[in-house]
Amino acid sequence: MGNGVTRATMVWIAAAAVVGGVSGVLWVLRSEIGGAHTGTPVVVGSIVLTLLAAALLYHGIMVAAREQDRRSDLVAQRRRQERPAPGPASPKRPAPRSQTPPQADDDEPLTFRRGKQI
Repeated sequence: MGNGVTRATMVWIAAAAVVGGVSGVLWVLRSEIGGAHTGTPVVVGSIVLTLLAAALLYHGIMVAAREQDRRSDLVAQRRRQERPAPGPASPKRPAPRSQTPPQADDDEPLTFRRGKQI
């Protein structure tokens, strides 16, 4: 399977990790281990940075999902283009499909859209 992570996904997730790390340091400063600092900037900063890290991580996951869906669409489009066009010698009725499940190719990503596996 190809690499499904692009630079945009890496940037969002790395930013979430950095902001989350700073937030963690502020939470440690507020604890007994860090000296129990109760100043308003430390309290507000730790809460705001925690929420910001969660938002960055959420956005990074959504960017990755969007890229995965785009890749899935490109693979499906490529497969449709590779199919030969039906000629005059082809039968009018398509052959029945076998009941065996399709085998996943190495380049086809698995995605979920609106709760349905594609």
